[in-house]
Amino acid sequence: MTRTGTRRERLVAWTAAHPWAGFTVLCALVFVLAASTARAFTYPPLNGGDEPAHLDYVITVWHLHLPVFENGITYHAPFGATTPVQWVSQHPPLYYLVLAPVVGPLFDGGHPLMAVIAGRLISALMAGAVVVASAWAAWRCFPTARRLPGGVAIVTALAGMLIQQGGSIYNDVLFVLFCVLACGIAGAALRSGVGPGLFVGAALVGAAGMTTRLSFALWLVAIVVAVVLARRVRFWGLSGIWARIVAGAAPVVAAVAASGWFYLHNKRTAGNFSGRHADWGIQNMGRVERPIPEVAFDGKFWTDLYGIYRGVLPQSDPIQWVLMILPMALAVVVGVTLLVRRRRNTPAGLDARAAVTAQRRDRLSTLLIVLMFVAVSALLSVTEIDYVHGGGAPNTRYALTILPVITIAMAAGLTGWRRASGILVTVWIAVSFVPYLSLVDLHVAGIVPHAARVVQLMFAISVVAAVGCAVGAFLDARRAGPAAVSEPRETAEPVDVER
Repeated sequence: MTRTGTRRERLVAWTAAHPWAGFTVLCALVFVLAASTARAFTYPPLNGGDEPAHLDYVITVWHLHLPVFENGITYHAPFGATTPVQWVSQHPPLYYLVLAPVVGPLFDGGHPLMAVIAGRLISALMAGAVVVASAWAAWRCFPTARRLPGGVAIVTALAGMLIQQGGSIYNDVLFVLFCVLACGIAGAALRSGVGPGLFVGAALVGAAGMTTRLSFALWLVAIVVAVVLARRVRFWGLSGIWARIVAGAAPVVAAVAASGWFYLHNKRTAGNFSGRHADWGIQNMGRVERPIPEVAFDGKFWTDLYGIYRGVLPQSDPIQWVLMILPMALAVVVGVTLLVRRRRNTPAGLDARAAVTAQRRDRLSTLLIVLMFVAVSALLSVTEIDYVHGGGAPNTRYALTILPVITIAMAAGLTGWRRASGILVTVWIAVSFVPYLSLVDLHVAGIVPHAARVVQLMFAISVVAAVGCAVGAFLDARRAGPAAVSEPRETAEPVDVER
């Protein structure tokens, strides 16, 4: 039996055992699409931030050029804000190339407002893809965690910062999609090994991610390490050490082939591969260099960076930490409980030795995935500390780099106990509506025709979808049927205290 067949059978068996997980993911998808659209019609077009520069980048590549930092914005809409320089020109062009065939003709045709709305709606579709990919990544990292994919889809869809990016023209939303896919690929490699499909997927995601943002390098490293440490690596007749070398090198080679030219362009035009103009920010934006210890022990730095669930509430509002930290604390309790139960439930019988071997193998895979999560999170924090030390700002958008790590940890806490999972998820959804409501204006008035009606309709759809998520969480918490026992032993131990 081929590895592809085994993977398909595993997906079919999991779907049969957990029929309501798909319903939950679908509701989460509908929610984020509706919420992002409501946000797109709430926030004034090109009102500020980086969106005017991102739109300019889209139009520039539509005209077959790359933007220049010193030239500022060259394509101005008759509304909204502007920027003194083109301060997103350092980003690779993949996101802008995706939007260009739609946004470019609208802008050139004298419909700049429609161009902005169209760009925002494309971002909303990308946010929807992030939700679905997050559920997939959770399944590949922890295949027998029964309720984890649905829980991850819910907490991802209700992340205020994702909704904001899904309602704006920002390249972060495509970037986070590739981060989530990279997480799933790395987890799958550590869990079940590398075959032809995963080999190709790792190369494509590595190339696409590095063609979106430089900070994808964190996940590129994670993919390479996971592939090298995979349980088995075999594709197209190649196996052994050479298969590991080729599989580990492929994502890097693909990334260099796809985006290396752009980083050389940054080096030539800005003096560094990142394309950053730190001196300009210090001279013109009031930025200052700060000692690394001062940044690391500054509470505001951490609040600014990790306020993913804040919406646009004040930074001092504690609700963001209730939404994020409390589920993570529950996840720690779930993990400790699982360790204790596993030690007590020692396999016995004729197949005891094989069972112990499989259990140890699964534990090692789980440990490696958790270590990967910790390493990527630590590297992001260190990178951001260094960035702010050099005069940068700790934008919350940057924490989306580890969104899959955050949401998997949160969902593990909310869904770890079967009997309590429905209640915990429902309460969490209800509380998360507080920051969500800060993102939408049901009576918005502005230059977008019928904006208030669109927001009202999308908000109503999002409420129905949120109710569906809660119902799905309760239904997904029911005991699994007989199909659940047919899951292969090579999959991970579940984050499931009570089946």
